[in-house]
Amino acid sequence: MDGQILANSLVTLKGTDLRMVYALLIRTNIGHLLSSKTKDVISKLSKEESDNFTYHLEQEVNKLKNVEDQVLQVDLFLEMTRLLNLRGTKYTLEQEIVDQSTIIVNDVYQQLLKQDKQFKSFAVNELNSTKLQQMVQFQMSKLFNELDNSFKDFTIDDQTKFASQVNEYIQSLPKEKQKQIKDKLGIDELTDEMIRKAIATSGSSIVFAIIVEVSGFAFYTTATSLLASFAGLFGITLPFGVYTGLTSTIAVLANPLFIVPVLLGGGVLLVNHQNKSLKKKLLPIIVMQMTLPFMSQESEEVSYELFISVWNRRFNEYCKLQVEFKNENAEELNLQSNIKKTKDRISNINSSIYNEELQIRAEKQKIYFALKSSNLEDLEINVAFQMNRREYWDINNKIQSFRQAKKVDAVNDSFLRRIGNKFSNLTTILDIKSEEKKLDKYLYLMVEDVIKSTSSFKQIERATIKAININLKELHQSKHEEISYKNSLESSLKQVKQSQSSIWQDIKMMEKQNYGLEHLSASTHQLLPMSKEG
Repeated sequence: MDGQILANSLVTLKGTDLRMVYALLIRTNIGHLLSSKTKDVISKLSKEESDNFTYHLEQEVNKLKNVEDQVLQVDLFLEMTRLLNLRGTKYTLEQEIVDQSTIIVNDVYQQLLKQDKQFKSFAVNELNSTKLQQMVQFQMSKLFNELDNSFKDFTIDDQTKFASQVNEYIQSLPKEKQKQIKDKLGIDELTDEMIRKAIATSGSSIVFAIIVEVSGFAFYTTATSLLASFAGLFGITLPFGVYTGLTSTIAVLANPLFIVPVLLGGGVLLVNHQNKSLKKKLLPIIVMQMTLPFMSQESEEVSYELFISVWNRRFNEYCKLQVEFKNENAEELNLQSNIKKTKDRISNINSSIYNEELQIRAEKQKIYFALKSSNLEDLEINVAFQMNRREYWDINNKIQSFRQAKKVDAVNDSFLRRIGNKFSNLTTILDIKSEEKKLDKYLYLMVEDVIKSTSSFKQIERATIKAININLKELHQSKHEEISYKNSLESSLKQVKQSQSSIWQDIKMMEKQNYGLEHLSASTHQLLPMSKEG
């Protein structure tokens, strides 16, 4: 029952009432309270009347005037579930909203029991009332109790005016209810003077509780309007003065033991924690302010259609993002797999190229040793071969000359000559080594000449090298194509990761703005067809 009432109250809360509740819970934090408190103190020092917190709320209400009611209703509902750390659900059916509202009422009730000892005592005597009714009755009673002392300070004329409006409400009730109220108040007649005396004697909280007991919660609407009319005399500001717990909450926040750590740089985490703590303390007030208009009015048709429509748009958008992210993840895995396969193919091609090049070197070595052991003069290869052969012979002759000179020096055996010959021989040895390198160079040049020729010399080796070179050309072409393909895959992978990051940020932003969506990740596939159509 309580859950149904809270849910009905939520979807029927509209206009300024909705925006005031929204502004108090969602647009208020410690900074606003401290700032308002400071400004009020300064105003009092300068003997000026001010209520900066009320002004803050009014400003926030004005900012929300162009936002649709159903959008604010959904945001307000989700914020309550966030503050209570409830697990989110889809809210696509009225019953899902009602079930979550039931949990909200139960949790807020338990919270109020812990944070207010007076409520614990009050609840014991109200076992016939539901938890929601107990919370509303207690908070309204608390407000009226605070007004009793002020009422005594009214002039008789003001007391009578106040009592007259209370009596006007009673007179609007059916006769049998008027009689019940009269009997419970212990008065003979329902006159303004009798009501005034009852309030002055028993207190407004007792009188109002009796009226509510007989007529229902509708009287609270009249009572708050009545308080607004006499706000100046009571020393309160309405409509925001009906937020009964606010005064005590501000008092706690204004305590130096709390303010000083914040002002000394308690850090973002501390401030965020205290903001959440403040909002949780406001939840009983929020529940009361949400439900009072609904509980006080005549029954009207309640529709969840707009609320569910707003939620479904958000949920379907979230599902769509989840599907997109899942697809991007699949594409990432596919690209990574293809990149690995491509790298493996490139590695295999490199191995093939290496093996083919080894084979070419082996065939060239065969030609090299064949040239080295052949009579080069007998070979008719090509013009280039002849030129390199001439250089080869010249170098070979030079080497022979160096060796011959070395032998001559070795014959002379005088002591000084032998010492001189050692230095001379060392130079000769180095010259021979240098020329032998040149000799080897020209021999390899002749190997290349043989490969390029059409002579009969080493035809098998030449044919083998030619075939290998054709294969190598194909291998290098394949390698080039695979590298280009790999680069395109890596470019696509980079784009996919960028897309993933963007989608993930959108998902996290939606989860931050719509508490509970993160709990639905596993079930987003249930609305996949609808997401695709959207």
